[in-house]
Amino acid sequence: MSSDGMALEMPLRHYTNKTLPSLETSTPTPTPSVITIPPVSPGEVPHINNKYPADLFSLDERRRGWVILHIVGMMYMFVSLLVVCDKFFIPALGVIMDKLGISEDVAGATFMAAGRSIPKFFSLLMGVLIEHSNASIGSVVGSAVFNILFVIGMCGFFCREILHLTWWPLFRDTSFYMLGFVLLIIFFLDNVMMWWESVMLVACYILYVSFMKFNAQAKQAFKMQLHKHKSFVKVRAAEECKKEDVPAGEDGAEGYDEDGRNKNVSDPSENEGDENKVKEEEEGKKDKPLSLHWPDTRCKQVSYLFLLPIILPLWLTVPDVHNQKSRKFFVVTYAVSILWIGVFSNLMMWWAHQVGETFGSLYILPILAAMTSNPDLITSVIVARKGLGDVAVSSSVGGNIFNITVSLPVPWLLYSFIHGFTPMAVSSEGIFCASVLLFLMLLFTIISIISCKWKMNKVLGVTMLLLYILFLILSIMLQYRVIVCPIDGE
Repeated sequence: MSSDGMALEMPLRHYTNKTLPSLETSTPTPTPSVITIPPVSPGEVPHINNKYPADLFSLDERRRGWVILHIVGMMYMFVSLLVVCDKFFIPALGVIMDKLGISEDVAGATFMAAGRSIPKFFSLLMGVLIEHSNASIGSVVGSAVFNILFVIGMCGFFCREILHLTWWPLFRDTSFYMLGFVLLIIFFLDNVMMWWESVMLVACYILYVSFMKFNAQAKQAFKMQLHKHKSFVKVRAAEECKKEDVPAGEDGAEGYDEDGRNKNVSDPSENEGDENKVKEEEEGKKDKPLSLHWPDTRCKQVSYLFLLPIILPLWLTVPDVHNQKSRKFFVVTYAVSILWIGVFSNLMMWWAHQVGETFGSLYILPILAAMTSNPDLITSVIVARKGLGDVAVSSSVGGNIFNITVSLPVPWLLYSFIHGFTPMAVSSEGIFCASVLLFLMLLFTIISIISCKWKMNKVLGVTMLLLYILFLILSIMLQYRVIVCPIDGE
């Protein structure tokens, strides 16, 4: 299971990793079981997770102080993720947008979302093909709500300025996500995933990517239909919510530009155009190619020595697209930076597990590490701080689409092909309450964004974080039967 999946899974039930040998005579379902920790002497914690390799230090050695190396390593991997995302992954996306001529929200929903989800994909692939692990609807919902509520909340909380969001990317991505999730629910109901069901989920992602090719045309056609039916539906673009009320429908479709803004309403972003250009130029100057030259000041020299173990391997293996001569290798930069993201994330989770094992807290520290090592969180916050609010939102929802239409079904499909089209066992326990929770959180997210007048700011950030805390509370109450799901059986 991926790092965020392990830590952020909606806690419903634990299942044994059983697969189905055949469906010729019957259709067995996964057998629920309780995971027990073998008895140990007081003060000792067993090593129950075989996912990670053996540590160089024994439990006693770590408790005598060597665990500090693991803690430092966790923090260092967090810095490493920041460097590789900020200096290589995000700039490579910028070059991709320039080369392909696609909009920022499309790039965020596809290339950015897929790129940062690929490490998770390979983790799930190894889990299915090697460990024969199955999946539960709880893990899908937990990961999805984290990407939407927590990630968007942190983007709003840490963005440098108020960012204006637009309605189309949110409407487009949420619609496709609902389509994929409804299909996933239907396929989960019988506790097995057939090969053709996996193919249908992958086809949904192909449809999503194909739709992006006609994103501008679809957006314009949809707006035209809305303007023709103003008596039933009124659509306000993100940037026009603030100013004086202009009677809707006076100018028809011609009164709106290609971004959905009313031409009769002044746009605050236009008034700040020159200021934003200056800021962009200043930020562009900061994004310089990485250099291994020895700096002049003492402070920069200390920083140089601290970051050298990170920068040196990145400088040797990843072409820096800030350098004009290296821009033509943007595909290599994109691919290799994804590889480094996977390496840093897994190292951080491994050392977090060792720290939790040392102090007898097997779950709290890995949860915290998952939140900080999650590429979805880091990349979204980085682009939000660069002023790209729509990219942050689209990449979060697009990441969920990639997870349920690629990261999950492709390993299932490969497993079926390898084992003679044998279906894969999945867990539908808690599917009703999990689905209802997800739909409610998506609804609250949309309501919150509209209530904040399509602005990504601190208020939206706090609202999203409070909703995520509410989701965690409800999940825990479901786990411990404080709330009993009215439909799901035992």
